[in-house]
Amino acid sequence: MDRLLKVFITVVEQKNLTRAAEILYITQSAVSQNIKLLEEQYNTTLINRKNKNMTLTKAGEILYNQGKIITDQYSLTERMIEDLQEGVSGPLNIGSGFTYGEYLLPKIMSTFIKSYPDIIPKITIKNSARIAKQVKQRDLDIGIIEKEIYDSQLITIPFAKDNMVVIVPADFPKKNGEQISLDELEDKTWIIRERGSGTRVVGDNMFIRTKLSPTKVLEFGSTQLIKEIVKNGIGISYISEVSVKEEIKHGTIKALTIKEYKDSRTFYYVTNRSQTSTKALRTLINTIEIMNK
Repeated sequence: MDRLLKVFITVVEQKNLTRAAEILYITQSAVSQNIKLLEEQYNTTLINRKNKNMTLTKAGEILYNQGKIITDQYSLTERMIEDLQEGVSGPLNIGSGFTYGEYLLPKIMSTFIKSYPDIIPKITIKNSARIAKQVKQRDLDIGIIEKEIYDSQLITIPFAKDNMVVIVPADFPKKNGEQISLDELEDKTWIIRERGSGTRVVGDNMFIRTKLSPTKVLEFGSTQLIKEIVKNGIGISYISEVSVKEEIKHGTIKALTIKEYKDSRTFYYVTNRSQTSTKALRTLINTIEIMNK
């Protein structure tokens, strides 16, 4: 990793030149000189220094945020190389909820499999409640779920967010991305996921918080099926934005936002508290966390 960038990130996080110097095992003057060189390199001020208080300039904020991404990628690369040398191998049973499993997990697994060809993953796609149950029973090493699980036997860690949207047919009289009022939604037929689904939990919470009471509701156990039903003009739905990117791109579905109401949901990975973590599992978790930053 670039030495100047490492010094800069350490200074920002410690908010003190002396503490940064101690951590880096260099003198305080060397820290100051490194920051000066970095500012000369970018021809701008990165840190405002007034009365021993340090604040980042706009350029400094950009460099810090991008620098953290760079250092995270560098750490992942180091771990990948180290694990390859030490030999990361063996089976890995992975479970995922439908939305993450069908629309986001494939990209992660492609990277993971290419980097660790000796790991043999087996992937199960079910709703979040069933995935969590299988992790608890040790049928799965890890589960990626779309709702928080409260269980003393499980460790549930949030790692990514996704926006929720109202999806409507292509001929709906609003432009893609426009807002829609609660009054306009009241009399529509709603297509919702089955109980146990993370998408269903978020949708139910939306109905409660907005006090929206649909007159007609149809329940289906697949996001893909819901999208097809909406495409054909049967009703509307409230689902993950990432799951309709292709349909929006091709103009077969429109995604709207609810007026004066913005919602997102969190993706979590869940493991069994009493199960020993293998190197293969730790490597997968590192990959998931870094690729979702």
